[in-house]
Amino acid sequence: MSAIKKWFEDKKREKKFSRIGPGQRLCDSSTQRNAQAAAAAASSASTPRLAPSASAARAGAAALARLERAEAEKKAPRPIGGLRGSGLRTEADVRQVIQQEQQDRQLAVDRFSEPVEINTDAAPVLAVKGVYFKCPLVSPESLPWEEWKPKIRQFLAEQMGQDSALCAAVAIRTLNPADRAEECAQTIAKYVNNVLANPGEQKYRRIRLGNAVFQQRVHPACESALDFLLACGFQRQAGDSGEDFLVLPPEADLEALAAALECLQTAEGIEPLLDRCTSLLEISPGSAASVANRVALPEDFYSLTPEELELERLRLRQAAESEEMLRTRQMRERERQRETRRYRFCLVRVRLPGGRLILQATFAATEQLADIYSWLRDECLEASAATAFRLVSPDKRRLDEADGRTLAELGLCPAAVLALAVSADDGAAAAASASRLRPALAALVQPLV
Repeated sequence: MSAIKKWFEDKKREKKFSRIGPGQRLCDSSTQRNAQAAAAAASSASTPRLAPSASAARAGAAALARLERAEAEKKAPRPIGGLRGSGLRTEADVRQVIQQEQQDRQLAVDRFSEPVEINTDAAPVLAVKGVYFKCPLVSPESLPWEEWKPKIRQFLAEQMGQDSALCAAVAIRTLNPADRAEECAQTIAKYVNNVLANPGEQKYRRIRLGNAVFQQRVHPACESALDFLLACGFQRQAGDSGEDFLVLPPEADLEALAAALECLQTAEGIEPLLDRCTSLLEISPGSAASVANRVALPEDFYSLTPEELELERLRLRQAAESEEMLRTRQMRERERQRETRRYRFCLVRVRLPGGRLILQATFAATEQLADIYSWLRDECLEASAATAFRLVSPDKRRLDEADGRTLAELGLCPAAVLALAVSADDGAAAAASASRLRPALAALVQPLV
């Protein structure tokens, strides 16, 4: 069995098991699971809205009064005859009023427009050389994201001779955007299903390459789509009018055609996985404990552009101005989210009991606390210590594994230093047990300076 076919079968098996539901650990008691579910429900419950303070009520009343005066001035009849009686006696006065109205209108549009996302891989606090990914199916290397696409393309080309239809289906899902790949798969499915439903109809066995829909959705719009059709048995032929067609010959194996279509509909793209780059750091005896919070990054990993600095300055100015306005909760939420920096990755440091050893790894900002707990259990701690700990945030909040919020929603991005703790009732023995590391990781300790 080829490597890509074995990978495809594994993916189908994983999808089948995922439909059963989330797994449960044998070492977890029913009470622990119930407590975790209750904690998740509590964390997702909305906080009741508090009554406004006296100062806020006075500010709201003043804002309403200003709005009523503004509406009354708008409805008041204006004198006919140009500028007489309006208070605007010169052309400069008129120009100034028009400019002021334009500025106010633009500020309102900017303030209450949809949030603008500024996506960055990380912030200047990550003490790593970069963000790396791994793809064991293709190569054992750990590389930046942009270096994986040519390697995956080369891998698929090398595998094409072993199982052409399957490799072409995986290439469609891998080398094209998801929406374009799905549209291509749906279009090809219509062609193939017409052939399977009407095997004797010659018109369904011919695809005109010059057809506008075919060109916009299949080839050349979608990479490797033509390779898939050729692998299904279609042959390229020239018509009487000089146009090129894809023709399925009468002797084509329809069962193989149906199997190829199933591959296309169920295939998944080859996507590199985030490499945790797990490391164990030790604070030297002469260093302060706060050194764990000091992390640095090369300047070329991220830099703030002048445009972003200007946007930040405007945000601060608008925040001061907005305090004088009466706003709805939706308006406040939209303004809070506006210009929010959204990090793609997060560096997590976990301080072990004793305070000298620190575990470090990279996570996606969309991952959850359960992923950090799984990382600690599966890659860092010995099995005997896997269930005897909890994580605590810098502000002493307990971070429950069942919390369904992402690391970004929890405010842990772009970097966070957490503490691995045990219950005070368990004593020093439990703390020592919870900090037992796997031998392979303990041998890779590095000094943190």
